[in-house]
Amino acid sequence: MVIIGLDPGTSRIGYGVIEKSGHNLKYLECGVFEIEGAAKGEKLQELEFSLNKIIGKYRPGLATVESLFFVKNKKTAIAVAEARGVILLSLSKKKIRTTEVTPKEAKLAVSGWGGSDKKAIKKAVCLVLRIKDIKVLDDATDALAIAIAGSLKENNLVSRNRPL
Repeated sequence: MVIIGLDPGTSRIGYGVIEKSGHNLKYLECGVFEIEGAAKGEKLQELEFSLNKIIGKYRPGLATVESLFFVKNKKTAIAVAEARGVILLSLSKKKIRTTEVTPKEAKLAVSGWGGSDKKAIKKAVCLVLRIKDIKVLDDATDALAIAIAGSLKENNLVSRNRPL
């Protein structure tokens, strides 16, 4: 089964695509949707278009989206929530099963500690997926961690209250 992980942001949305076969996870692709546009509506349309291209390419059976967590800046929280809305709507239209994980759950899934920093997450993602160091933005590495957490959540191996 192909799993896509999505890390919503305001102008950059990380995505990571993995394939799960039994207990094996295989790296397929990751990157960042750089969302530009003069108007908010244009940005959201561009996000939908970019996401649909990746969905069409890989046809995921599961999508894992990072849930919105407490943020200090309300303006940022609203923009991220709008991006999440477009993501969730796009996935629903394509009838892709969707799950959500918190940032802490994603970190816990790959590194064993919910407080890991970006460098530790990147290293752990590379170890879990058996790939050499990848030169991508943190948003893409985070999205891979989110996809991995989604694969574990499918097996009921990760939860908010129970470490792996």
